[in-house]
Amino acid sequence: MKYLLSIFIVLLATGCAPMMAPVSGPQPPPPIPPTPPPQSDESGGVQGDVIVPSNPAPERASNSAVSQLVEDAWRYNRAGDYDRSNAVVERALRINHTDPEIYLVMASNYFAMTQLQLAEQLVRQGLPLAGSNSVVKRDLQRLLSQIISVK
Repeated sequence: MKYLLSIFIVLLATGCAPMMAPVSGPQPPPPIPPTPPPQSDESGGVQGDVIVPSNPAPERASNSAVSQLVEDAWRYNRAGDYDRSNAVVERALRINHTDPEIYLVMASNYFAMTQLQLAEQLVRQGLPLAGSNSVVKRDLQRLLSQIISVK
């Protein structure tokens, strides 16, 4: 009887051992392609049809995750991958919905994709958040004037 109980325990233990199945899920996104710095003056502006960000805003919260996400989103924006840029900046928005540069990136993406109504809404959401951040406020105002002139 002891012998059967021992065999049963061994079989039970080996049958319950976790099996390592191959992981097949979503693949991580490819690395962000390196892009040269924007060819504009220090005040930002427009290059062709693309909005170029000003220097990073000094008033940005010291949230390095948000800063990195916004930086990555601008890189995707400059590379013309607006959907991926929006996906990245939306993650930043979930972390900090009061950073006006997040709205600038998103509005810039939608402007480039000629979704002017959405771009205008995002600019108008970002302007009150800019507060005393004159750099981002100026960029948002420039983008708004471009949107209005295209409409």
